Amino acid sequence: MEANTQCPQNLQVLDALIQQRHALAVKMGYPSYAHYFLSDKMASSPENVASFLAHVSNASRDSYGRDLEMLSRAKAKIEGTLEPLQPWDLSYYTSIVKNHLCEGYDDAGEESLAGYFTLEQTLEGMKHLVQRLFGIGMVEAPMTSDERWDIPDSQSPIETSSGIRKFEFYQEEEDGKPLGTMYLDLYPRPGKYTHAAHFTVRCGCESRRKTNNAETEYQLPIVALVFNLSPPQISLGSTAILSHSEVETMFHEFGHAMHSLLSRTSFQHLSGTRSAMDFVETPSHLMEYYVWNEEFLNMIGRHYRTGDGIPEKNIQNLIKSRTLFKALEVQSQCVYSMFDQAIFGIPDKWKSAGSTTHLFAKLCRDHGLLYADGTHWHSKFGHLVSYGAGYYSYLYASIFSADLWNQCFRNGADAFSRSAGQKYWKEILIHGGSKDPNQMLKSMLGRDPQVDSFFECMT
Repeated sequence: MEANTQCPQNLQVLDALIQQRHALAVKMGYPSYAHYFLSDKMASSPENVASFLAHVSNASRDSYGRDLEMLSRAKAKIEGTLEPLQPWDLSYYTSIVKNHLCEGYDDAGEESLAGYFTLEQTLEGMKHLVQRLFGIGMVEAPMTSDERWDIPDSQSPIETSSGIRKFEFYQEEEDGKPLGTMYLDLYPRPGKYTHAAHFTVRCGCESRRKTNNAETEYQLPIVALVFNLSPPQISLGSTAILSHSEVETMFHEFGHAMHSLLSRTSFQHLSGTRSAMDFVETPSHLMEYYVWNEEFLNMIGRHYRTGDGIPEKNIQNLIKSRTLFKALEVQSQCVYSMFDQAIFGIPDKWKSAGSTTHLFAKLCRDHGLLYADGTHWHSKFGHLVSYGAGYYSYLYASIFSADLWNQCFRNGADAFSRSAGQKYWKEILIHGGSKDPNQMLKSMLGRDPQVDSFFECMT
């Protein structure tokens, strides 16, 4: 309850932001900020986003109802009460039910997998993946102190490092042709950015155009992936032991890195991840599928002490845990996206609700989301600032990545197919933001994207 009543002063800030964004859009000749923002996105209009969200919400509603019913039964059994579920019950009971159904799963780090994921094995997995998919080599390279940003000055010994590493990428089949550089900033330290992110240091854009017999030259991209992983422990032999969720985060950002490293465009502002907001998460979501793939888990999951692989039962329970209560997440994302679209849409369409708090409450109740009177969860929803009218894009990109995984990589059966990997590189990654994503997806899939694959991946 307390978490959903924090920062009430932000409600006035949000009102001011809505007003100013609407004024900007009107000056630019648009009926609302949502119309202005979406004009150069894949979805192109608020009407298309509304249609998309309605479709996904309706398609997941039955599963959502079953998920709530399962949690209600769990609460009744444990508490001996018929009191209805409350918003604060969800995380508690989903954890309990997952632990029961998946035998040993826990949200803190998948208890049955403790010790099976290490940083080094995860990096080996990245090397293996890019080699199999693209014929690309990934090798660690030495660093000078001048390259680092985790030590006070260039005179400090490198041994004081908190964990920055450098990797070079090259094309194996073209005499080791270099492709770019990736830095990994791995562990927490005072004053460091506290989340995980991909940063482009230099883009892979054209530096000299092809003339006569000379080949077009491209500057080699440089990217940095920033994490805050569990650091090495002396008691564990100075090995960095990761949770499965940390491994998933690494591969998510690695998906962004491959987008930047393999992009070759004429202009810098269209290179790599500088693409449409509602498409840019597609490569990162696609890469996440590998950490739920049985063959890949068998490769990267090795116990740090014994070297033994993850027991088959534990892998199956982990994979099963991914889709449990997925409908809860999807329905919530739909409502949050609808709210985002509404407040940055045409004011007359929602102002009758009275306030953003009343609007959010109405949307929750209309779609069956649990809501407690007197709360204002959205006052801490930072994406309304950074993704205003664009929050739907995470769900949008999830649809594309699911379709690519299902159609091109045959739902994991061809997870390491070189032909699929090469096609993905040449039809999508290489273009960055220089080509219409709708055209890229159609070329890759052989048809327009479909929502069905997303719901198949949920079951």
